Amino acid sequence: MIHLLKQQWWKYTAVIILLYVLIGGMLVPLGPSALSLYPVSIPSDTSVNFTITGYHTHFEDAKDLQVWFKPTTGTQFYKADSIVPIINSTVRIVFHMPKSNLANKHSENYDLVVNDSIDGTLTTVYAMTVAAGTGESSPAVTPANQPEVNQLKFKAFAFPFQKILFQTIRNTFFHVPMWFAMMFLLIFSLVYSILYLRTGKIEYDILASQAVATALLFGVLGLATGMMWATYTWGQPWPNDPKLNGAAIGVIIYLAYIVLRGSLSDEIQKAKISAVYNVFAIVIFTLFIFVIPRLKTVDSLHPGNGGNPAFGKYDMDNHLRMFFYPAVIGWALLGFWIMSVRVRIKLLQHKKSLL
Repeated sequence: MIHLLKQQWWKYTAVIILLYVLIGGMLVPLGPSALSLYPVSIPSDTSVNFTITGYHTHFEDAKDLQVWFKPTTGTQFYKADSIVPIINSTVRIVFHMPKSNLANKHSENYDLVVNDSIDGTLTTVYAMTVAAGTGESSPAVTPANQPEVNQLKFKAFAFPFQKILFQTIRNTFFHVPMWFAMMFLLIFSLVYSILYLRTGKIEYDILASQAVATALLFGVLGLATGMMWATYTWGQPWPNDPKLNGAAIGVIIYLAYIVLRGSLSDEIQKAKISAVYNVFAIVIFTLFIFVIPRLKTVDSLHPGNGGNPAFGKYDMDNHLRMFFYPAVIGWALLGFWIMSVRVRIKLLQHKKSLL
């Protein structure tokens, strides 16, 4: 294993992959989106002038711009009466909300659907609330057939635009892959701790201990990038969340491993005790990171935990995957590269101590 770590090809591969992820992941733009609608609350049976603001849209350039409203819980589409693009990111429409839609209801939520051949089909859920109003009676509005919305797709290469995430969606190439790299290193350390207990070879203890030390580096970076992400998406860097608390406990468990090794002077005793500790540490770490946050009785803001769908289920499209999976490989290879340097230093120190 030590001989393999000295080889260079996989290190060059790590550099190339990370450059690809960093450059491409930062330069690829976000796709278009209908950012906002004004006003957001109107009475029924009333003609209203709306202003739609878009992000990275081409309202003015597109010659076939169409706008609909659809009840969030319904299937009928109601087309705007008139559409006037102002600039590429702003369009004004006139729309008459039919009174018949509010039978036996005090209010109803509507989705906004904007469609053109450049930006594709943009949908904003819960864009508007229609309340029972006292507008003058007017002719009934005929709903458009659903097939009229042809679900066009944005043709250019872009990452998905999510209102909660915005540009922070790029953190997908850092936060998540760093935790993957940490897990790979911890599994590697577990394997070599077990091998040490079976063989007693000090080289295996060095491999296990340096893998843990490097994994902690990625764990701290994972916590830091997660706190940055939480600040933008949840409003605070560290809410009282079981996933985040479990991650912190997991890092502390392995910090204790480092402290334990530092408190023992006898090399054989240090290697044996830390190897046994490492076996139990991975079990506790797994419980706090992967088991407890996923219990049905636990509430968590973190995707994939506490009943929340995983991030990739709704937000991970094929464009993101082209950078996310290489990022996992790249950060993992970088982690093993750092570990290999630490291992070589420790082996030199060990040989020197034997002289």
